[in-house]
Amino acid sequence: MFFSSTQRANRRKLLVFAGTFLALAVIGLFYSYSRPAIYRASARVQINPGAVQVEAAVSNGGTQGTNVPRSLLNELQVLTSRPLVKAVLEKMSDAQRDTASRLGADPVAALQAGLQATVAEGTDVVEVSSRGPDAMLAAMLVNELVVAYTAQLNDAYAKTSGTSLTHISDEVAQLTQKVQTQRRQMEDFRLRHNIVSFEREENEVLGRIKGQTEALNKAQEKLAITEGKLRAMTESAAAGRPTTSSARPNATLENMEQRASQAREELSEMSRGYTPAYLAINPHARALRNRLAELERQIVIQQQSSGQVAKSDQSSALADAREEVNAARDTVARMAQQASGNRGVLQQFAARFNEFRTLRDELAPLESLLRDATQRKARQEAGEATRRPSVRVVESAFVPREPWQPQYTRDAAIVLGGAFLLALLAMWVVELFNRVDAPPTWVVSQSSPYPGNSSYGLGYDARQDNVAALAHRMPLAVEYDGRATMLPPVIQPRELLQEELAAILTNASPAVLLFAHLLLRGVSPEDAVALRGSDVNTVARTLHVASGREDDDSRTAARDIPLDSSLHEVIVNTFKVTPAGDAQTLLGDANAKPVALSDLTTELLYAAHDAGVDQPGEVTPDALRHTCAAFLARQGIRMADLARTIGHMSATEVAIYSAMSPAGKRLGLEQVERLMSAVRPAA
Repeated sequence: MFFSSTQRANRRKLLVFAGTFLALAVIGLFYSYSRPAIYRASARVQINPGAVQVEAAVSNGGTQGTNVPRSLLNELQVLTSRPLVKAVLEKMSDAQRDTASRLGADPVAALQAGLQATVAEGTDVVEVSSRGPDAMLAAMLVNELVVAYTAQLNDAYAKTSGTSLTHISDEVAQLTQKVQTQRRQMEDFRLRHNIVSFEREENEVLGRIKGQTEALNKAQEKLAITEGKLRAMTESAAAGRPTTSSARPNATLENMEQRASQAREELSEMSRGYTPAYLAINPHARALRNRLAELERQIVIQQQSSGQVAKSDQSSALADAREEVNAARDTVARMAQQASGNRGVLQQFAARFNEFRTLRDELAPLESLLRDATQRKARQEAGEATRRPSVRVVESAFVPREPWQPQYTRDAAIVLGGAFLLALLAMWVVELFNRVDAPPTWVVSQSSPYPGNSSYGLGYDARQDNVAALAHRMPLAVEYDGRATMLPPVIQPRELLQEELAAILTNASPAVLLFAHLLLRGVSPEDAVALRGSDVNTVARTLHVASGREDDDSRTAARDIPLDSSLHEVIVNTFKVTPAGDAQTLLGDANAKPVALSDLTTELLYAAHDAGVDQPGEVTPDALRHTCAAFLARQGIRMADLARTIGHMSATEVAIYSAMSPAGKRLGLEQVERLMSAVRPAA
């Protein structure tokens, strides 16, 4: 049987893929299902490890007990420890011990290796899990481990609590005996030396001595005062000044001086209101003068009498002051003698009192220790329930029905998927070395070098009119009956950007500006050069484009183009007035002489270069006309309406512009935008 090369290649691919896939799948599945099953049983347990009472020193002396919780992490280590696992294994049945013995030479270590205890974050719930080849053994190990741990925790707390309470009771008894002994010694010392209390003022000896000392100080102070008073009176008598003690007030003299002052003031008031002559005859004024004279005479007599009395009083005051000084000196001497006699008694009592205070200072720490020990004992007895540990099973372990590891179904799917991918890779490697290069094919019909569009020409978005061609020479092919026939390359003019068009129009001369505007309305370069002033109809607002020359291959049909405001403005600015007459051409120089198409093409290149256009050599009159046609084609215009706008088109041009049209319904000429943004009048 004869097989083509394609059939042989497909057969080889199938054999390589199937052989590789089956081999890898069999090996992988055999390894996956040959692994022993591991079962996992877990239980959730809420563990309260309890607390211990810790004594800490306080600032005011002594200690203060505080309940400090035990570490839960330490309890997890005990929960999975070897002694506890060994105790659980010894309590199991013979059948379970036989099963555990098959785990290895050291079954306790094997069981302990499969144990794990983890704490749920933020809680005191512990998950205890066991992994092993026997599901029943794993579940039983977890449950029995929790029971054994609970019993061990309670036993440890009972022993610790009883021992601690016994120690604190012994400490309280010993401290109580020491405090009582110290208090008896203090009481005997106090009674033997007649010490009333720890306050000095409350003791009789110290109180009496203190009173005598205060009386002596007051007597010395009084002596200093009397001596100073006597000294001052003696100096005043020697200087002839009245002493303070002798200057007794004289009420009669003060009364007369006050009456005399009133009389003088009244006479002064009358002298300011009356003349001296009137005052001399006024009875009241005369009476006031007589009364004032009499008062002044009596004041002089009274002052003389007071002076004699003051001298007598001064002598008696000095004698009294001397007697007072002598009495004060006797008192000070007597009290000083008594104070010197009590100095020895005071020193002896002070020594005994200091010894008594030393005994008290020695008793204070013992009392503080006894008080703290008593408080600790009371707190330990009262807080025993709060410190007691507890274990509560939230969820017991059950016998698992499905293995925890390995997951055979998942691993089988991974094996099959990996075998499939490796089979594809092996098939690709085999074909890489058995590939036969095919002859080149130049089928590019309905293709494009531009990204985003599978049709000939550029990708087009109906919302954009600013798209430029990236290539201008593309091969075309026609496929017929399965065979591709190459066509000659098509020279496609460059499609300009709207920004490039605006820059070219800005830098163009008047004639080139009008020429460019005509090309951007779809007028061919030959027809634009042939236009005359008579072709401009300002009434109908149209521009008549006649057919081309008879010997021209690019002959176009006669048509009328709307004379928009922008084009009309360019014509008016070029000729200053609307052109008229058959002889005047639209594209003429200052002497109305027609301008050659080659000259206009050259000046268009000048404008493109001055505008900074990339590759200005591609800016030709055909490029401007092609830009106008592409703008209309991408809006979905009908080809017949496009021909009425730009004139006659060849089959190749129709194919190009048809490929540019977007999919969907075709639009008429009145439904599309005829003017590009570069030539549209400014708003």
